[in-house]
Amino acid sequence: MTEDQFRKRWDTEKPVYQAWADFIKHNIEQALAASIAPTTLDYFLKIPVKPRLKLESTLIDKAFHRKQYQNPYDDVQDKVGMRFVVLLTSDIKKVCQVIESEESKKFWVFSRDRDYEIERLAKPLEFTYQSVHFVLKATAGNVFGGINILEHTPCEVQIRTLLQHAHSELTHDTIYKPKTTAQPGVKRTVAKSMALIEATDEFFEKAMQDIEEALKPQNDILNLLKKIYTDNVGTGVGDEQSNQLLTDTYIDLLQAPDVGEKISKFLEEKSFIYKRVNERRASKHLFSQPGILLSYYLASKNPAQTRGLWPFEIDDLALIFSDLGDRMPD
Repeated sequence: MTEDQFRKRWDTEKPVYQAWADFIKHNIEQALAASIAPTTLDYFLKIPVKPRLKLESTLIDKAFHRKQYQNPYDDVQDKVGMRFVVLLTSDIKKVCQVIESEESKKFWVFSRDRDYEIERLAKPLEFTYQSVHFVLKATAGNVFGGINILEHTPCEVQIRTLLQHAHSELTHDTIYKPKTTAQPGVKRTVAKSMALIEATDEFFEKAMQDIEEALKPQNDILNLLKKIYTDNVGTGVGDEQSNQLLTDTYIDLLQAPDVGEKISKFLEEKSFIYKRVNERRASKHLFSQPGILLSYYLASKNPAQTRGLWPFEIDDLALIFSDLGDRMPD
């Protein structure tokens, strides 16, 4: 194949490659959103995913000059690609699971071109570039945006942590400059930065585990409240940070191991609360949150402390005491 033939074929097939990448992005994000709920995709992905076609000049340079492939057009697997950037190394696995799932196999055949975990095991004393690279090749019959995707059309998908991405951005321009990167000083500096990133990734993972463990009692209560709210008030229950603020404010009053049972029993006995909450949920924000049910429990069992520590508008608390038929403490 000549360079001119390459250009003509690429010009014809560019819309197919773009449609294939858009199809992959759509399907991965859709499956990922379901798997990480209630975490939102906007929070989980630290950089928006943007499928990008390689420039024609870049493809020619790689296919005919830097690599000199035997089959220049077909051997270049990254004519289009995208990058998923997440916070933690454990988050990388969540994206990989979506790509490798049985559901996804009807859309593509995948291969892992790079896997940082395998590379670490193979060369434990080296600290080098880290990332997971997949090549996804279309199966027959895929259509997106009215465009038929040619079978075997490839797309590169990279998955990195935010720190790995920063390192890659820093060193990208020197990848194809062997005389520069071969210098011992340059190699050592890059290796040190990679070692620091790997250690920081591990600290991030440990910190997240510690945070999740510390928040477990509060999250258990909130999950219980969400279920009770959904079952007795209605769907569309809120999930705003005011719920965490409420449980954090009153955590000292919620330490009993059977506190969940006590809250459930209280609400069962005071079932009129659900009607009051439902009447106000559309016009008063706090009443659309599951934490409002905890507020009734606290106001009934610990009125003085509930009043003294109340972190929101006092008018909402006054309504709660009124519904309970109690006088709000001064």
